Amino acid sequence: MENTTIKPNIFIYQIFYDEISKSKLDPQFIGLDNSANERPDWFEFWPIRNFLLNNELEENSWYGFLSPNFSAKTGFSADFVKKIICDYSDKSDVALFTHSWDQLAYFLNPFEHGESWHPGLMEESQKFVDSIDLEVDLKTLVTYNTISVYSNYIIAKPNFWKEWLRLASQFFDYAESELSGLRKLTASYGYQDNQVSMKTFIQERLATLLLSQHNFNVVVPTQSHFAPISSVIFREDKYTRSSLQAMDLLKEKFCQTKELDYLNMYYKLRSKITFITPAEAFGHQ
Repeated sequence: MENTTIKPNIFIYQIFYDEISKSKLDPQFIGLDNSANERPDWFEFWPIRNFLLNNELEENSWYGFLSPNFSAKTGFSADFVKKIICDYSDKSDVALFTHSWDQLAYFLNPFEHGESWHPGLMEESQKFVDSIDLEVDLKTLVTYNTISVYSNYIIAKPNFWKEWLRLASQFFDYAESELSGLRKLTASYGYQDNQVSMKTFIQERLATLLLSQHNFNVVVPTQSHFAPISSVIFREDKYTRSSLQAMDLLKEKFCQTKELDYLNMYYKLRSKITFITPAEAFGHQ
């Protein structure tokens, strides 16, 4: 019998800033020109938000806005990404392609992860959450692989992007206000002397807020069996890998059941994993 499955429309944009970043683009993605770079302090957030503000999205189509380093960071090709979307298009709204699955499993949520890498992020993120009356305590928020993402490595249908734009616009207004203090606040990125605007690290975690508060249907390619473990902060061995896999599952079971035993087991496993803080790894003072 002939396969009559209709392939979805997929519009995956890859942002570039100059000829060097343009040369990194996957030819199967659509180049999104940000060479004017009017607000370099916002990085990818600026062209993503501008696109969504100025373009009407086609219902049931898929959209993504990736950095030029997407394939280098994730190891995912355009063919792989599009196949995942085609295979799960009928039953999913969102596809996540986040790198660093190990860190998403280890930390309670991406905000705690962000605090470890960019001290001060948790407090500043909570201030924003409180300012829009969103009743979420980021210190106790539990997330797992299908509701955790950063780096804006998201391909999704318009129902997700409409919610993202609403939240992103609230964050943009908040961050641009003198009262928030975010306009001049920076955070270390790797080494202490490499300072980047704090708001850029917060904005890439906005999607996690949406995924944890809304019932989107999410697909995530399995990475934990083969993707690398960060040797900078973890001991790279079979015990660490299996423990991280179990920790992610325990967080998921807790979110589904609210039974504290799952969360307690997660913390017990976490305590036994050798973890080097980014500050120790990169020699921060």
